[in-house]
Amino acid sequence: MPINHDVLRNLLEGSGFVKQTDLDDAFKVSAHLGCDVSDVLLGRNLISEDNYGQILATYYNISFINLDKIEIPHSVINQIPEDLAAEKMAIVFENKDGVLGVAMQDPQDLETIEMIRKTVGSGYQLVIYVATSTALKNALKAYKERTASVQTDDVMKVDDTNLSAIALVENFLDYAVREEASDIHIEPIPEHLLVRIRVDGVLQDHKVFPIKLHSPITARIKILSSLKIDEQRLPQDGQFSYQTKTGQKISLRVSIIPTVYGEKTVLRILQTQLTKFNLDELGFLPEDQQAVGRILTRTHGMFLVTGPTGSGKTTTLYTILGILNRPDINIVTIEDPVENKIHRVNQIQVNSDINLTFASGLRSILRQDPDIVMVGEIRDKETSVIAINAAMTGHLVFSSVHANNASGAIPRMLDLGCEPFLLASTLNMVIAQRLVRILCPKCRESVPISDVILNRLQEVRGGISEGVRNALTNNFVPKGCSHCLNTGFRGRCGIFEILLIDDDIKKLIVEKASSDAIWDVARTKGPKSMLEDGLIKVSKGITSIEEVFRVISE
Repeated sequence: MPINHDVLRNLLEGSGFVKQTDLDDAFKVSAHLGCDVSDVLLGRNLISEDNYGQILATYYNISFINLDKIEIPHSVINQIPEDLAAEKMAIVFENKDGVLGVAMQDPQDLETIEMIRKTVGSGYQLVIYVATSTALKNALKAYKERTASVQTDDVMKVDDTNLSAIALVENFLDYAVREEASDIHIEPIPEHLLVRIRVDGVLQDHKVFPIKLHSPITARIKILSSLKIDEQRLPQDGQFSYQTKTGQKISLRVSIIPTVYGEKTVLRILQTQLTKFNLDELGFLPEDQQAVGRILTRTHGMFLVTGPTGSGKTTTLYTILGILNRPDINIVTIEDPVENKIHRVNQIQVNSDINLTFASGLRSILRQDPDIVMVGEIRDKETSVIAINAAMTGHLVFSSVHANNASGAIPRMLDLGCEPFLLASTLNMVIAQRLVRILCPKCRESVPISDVILNRLQEVRGGISEGVRNALTNNFVPKGCSHCLNTGFRGRCGIFEILLIDDDIKKLIVEKASSDAIWDVARTKGPKSMLEDGLIKVSKGITSIEEVFRVISE
C-alpha cells in the first residue's frame, strides 16, 4: 500500500535529506495542488531522485530503480499496455533472458503484480522494484510519445483504414479520459477529419483522420446516442455511457450540428460519480473559506455563484452541497443537466419537452419539505421570484447567474424582475469565479515582472492592495515538458471574488445602485477582487499573471 502521509513525513525528517522548512512547505503545496509530495520535492530539486529512492527502498525493503537514468527499449516497455501501466503506475523497464524488471510506485500492490503476471504470460519471471511517482510519470509520458511517433507524423495524421469505427471511437475516448479532457470535438475540414480535445479549458489538436472515416465515426456515435443515423440536415442532441479500458465509467453528452463540410460532433465528458472536493482544493484561500463557512451556518437565505460558462460554478455548488449534506438535511436540486450524481441528494433533470422547467420544478421541490434547494441557474423572472420566496420562507437556496463579477450579480437579478427589497432581505453572499490553469510544477520558471505587466496592474480600476502588491515579487511562466504535454500547465483551480451582503450593501440594493457603486462600498471592508485573488496565487507559483489576465478578460 502507498506510504502513509505521516509515516512519509517521519521518514523524510529522519533522513536529513530535506530542510524542515522546505519539507513543511512541500507538504502544504502538495495538499493545495493535489499532487504527490514527491512531485514537489523532486520538481523543486529539494531532494535528489536517488536520496528519495533510498527512503522508498528502506520503507518497502525492496530495491530502488532510478528510471530517469536508463533508456527503456520500446520492445520492453510495451510488454504491458500503456493504459494498464498508467492506471497502476507500473512499467516493465528491462528484460534479461525472460526475467522482467518491473518498476512500481507501490510494490506491495499484489493485485497489480498478479495482473501484470497474467498480461505478460507464464514465460516470464517478474522482479519488482520501487520507483518514484515522478520518474514513473516521466517514463509513461515517454512511452506515450514514442508510441505516437511510431504511428503518426508531426501533425498526427493517421491512416486508420484497418481500424473499425468502434475501435477509433474507443481509442480517442480512452485518450481524452486519461488526459482529463472535458470535451472532444470531431469536425470535418477539407480532405480531413480533425479530432480536438479540451484540456484545462484549452482546445488542442489530437489527431487528423482521412475524411473517409467521417461517416462511420459519426454513425457510430449516433448509434451509441440513440440518434437518427439518416438525419444529416438538422442538429441532434443525445447522450450515452461508456466504460474505459481501465474500468472508469463516464457519461457523455452529444451535440451534432450540420456544417458546410459535414456534421460536426462535440462530446462533453461527465464523470458518473462526483469527485469529492473541499473549498481548499477548489482554490479558496483560508480567509475566504472562513467567510463562506460562516454563511453556510445560516438556515435560510440565498447564496449565488456567478461566472461565465465553464468557470466551475457547478463544481463550487456541488462542493458546498457536499459540506452541508448530512442525514438530518433534505437537499433537492433542479439542474440542466445533472452533471454528477451526489449521494443522498435528490436531483431533478430539467426536461423542457414535458414542461419540466427550473420554475415548475422549483415549485414542486418546495412541496417536498426541503431544507436546502439548489437551482442550477436562474434564467428568468419566474424562477428568480420563486427562488427568493423560498429563501424567505426558511429555506437555504443556492443558484448561479451569469454576471462578470460578484457585484454584477445584483443588477442581473434586478433585471430578471426581482423586487429590490426582497433581494436585499434574502441574499447572503455572492461568489464570482474563473478557472485558471495551474503551472506545471516540473517546468515552471520564475521570471521578473515585466514593465508592461506592471503598467497594466497600475491601470486596474480600484487598484491593487498594498499587501498583494508586496507579495507579488516575481512572475512564474510556463515552459512545457513531457509531464504537461508541453503546455506548461496541468490542472486548474479557481480564482474568486466574494461579496458579503451586509447592511450597507442591502441599502444599496434597495436603492438599485450600480455594480460599481456596490463594489466600491464593499472594497472599503477588505474583500479581494478576483484579480487580487489571482495575483496571490501567482505569488505562490500556482499560476501566471498572463493566465490570470486571460481568464478575467473572458
